[in-house]
Amino acid sequence: MRKPRAIALSSLALAIALATLAFAHDHGAGTKGSWKGEIVDMACYLPHAAKGAGHADCAKKCVKAGEPMGLLLDDGDLVLLMADHEQGEPFEQAKELAGSKVEVTGTLSERDGVKAVTVTGVKPAG
Repeated sequence: MRKPRAIALSSLALAIALATLAFAHDHGAGTKGSWKGEIVDMACYLPHAAKGAGHADCAKKCVKAGEPMGLLLDDGDLVLLMADHEQGEPFEQAKELAGSKVEVTGTLSERDGVKAVTVTGVKPAG
């Protein structure tokens, strides 16, 4: 009689562990790190592939006007950049670097195929 009870308790412990992991994944658990690439304004990059130094003035104007901002990674992937709810200053600094190569630090999250970095730091790539 003790074996079925032990199996049931083990199964319950496993279910709780899996539910905890799923909850953490669904509720903002992300990967902290840093990523290098070019800050692009999504309004010009997505429909027109506008990027680079020749587009920097427009990119700055667009992101300062509220257009979404992304980081075009060196490997060609594109991630959305988001402001940190507690400290938005690094995100605002990133707007000044639109059209430039940078290193962004923060937390990478993904949901429904969309990747985004919550910006906690930004500096020109060196």
